[in-house]
Amino acid sequence: MEDAKPVYRIEIMNSKTNLINLRHQLRRVRTIVVKVGTKVLMQPDGSVATDVLKELVKSVATLRMSGRRVLLVASGAIGIGAKRLSVSPGMVPVCAAAGQSALTALYHVEFGNLGIAAAQVLVTDEDFTEPERHRRLCDTLNYLTRLGVVPIINENHLATHSPDAKMDDRVFSENDMLASLVASATRADLLVLLTDVDGVYTEHPAEAQAALISEIAGTGQEIGLNEQVSELGRGGIRAKLLAAAHAIESTRLFAVIANGRTPEVLEQIVRGQQIGTLIAPAEVQ
Repeated sequence: MEDAKPVYRIEIMNSKTNLINLRHQLRRVRTIVVKVGTKVLMQPDGSVATDVLKELVKSVATLRMSGRRVLLVASGAIGIGAKRLSVSPGMVPVCAAAGQSALTALYHVEFGNLGIAAAQVLVTDEDFTEPERHRRLCDTLNYLTRLGVVPIINENHLATHSPDAKMDDRVFSENDMLASLVASATRADLLVLLTDVDGVYTEHPAEAQAALISEIAGTGQEIGLNEQVSELGRGGIRAKLLAAAHAIESTRLFAVIANGRTPEVLEQIVRGQQIGTLIAPAEVQ
């Protein structure tokens, strides 16, 4: 018999939690924001893993054709641009300018092959902090998804990395938090953060005793500030935990951190199957 996967709790519940029922609630989600990490799409040599991209596009198409709204936050433009121009990825605006169009074109082609329209949406901090711009962004995203279009969202690096930009005042500086902000703006039911590991582990995944954490529950503040989560969330996973915590704090939704290279990962998540790390608000327990 397979050993039960460990469950991590920020908050101790008074009653026994039905974890199967918790996962089954994902079957009812209608609006989903999916963030695809750079490590999911990029090969070690800097080229695009086109087979992975095609599979993810098929998964998004499956969810959309089931009546769900799906929005993509797509990383990888800087890496693609650096590869194509043979320059350092530290030249962010230059790499993004070259890579963003190439990345979006790949998505357009693959979605088009399935008869689905996609639309590029580039954003800055002001699209989330200035009321009028935020309203226009929300209206645009909602209209696109009502039409059945899949928005492909990314940062407008040329604007956000200008010489006079104040980096300390940024609302988001990476795509995990951008995805969280998009989830809040669109009142999403589910935020999926895809990376190159299977979820959040009790130790570094390379350690022999590392075990995948199946579920994390608590308020956004508890998840974001908890010392144990801080220790577990190293590097990119830490950013994802903070993004999930932010989304839960501002919007009552679920978040899942999972491996973007797992076949049919999105379908498995919305079927309520045991995959990745589910992060849930405490009040749904």
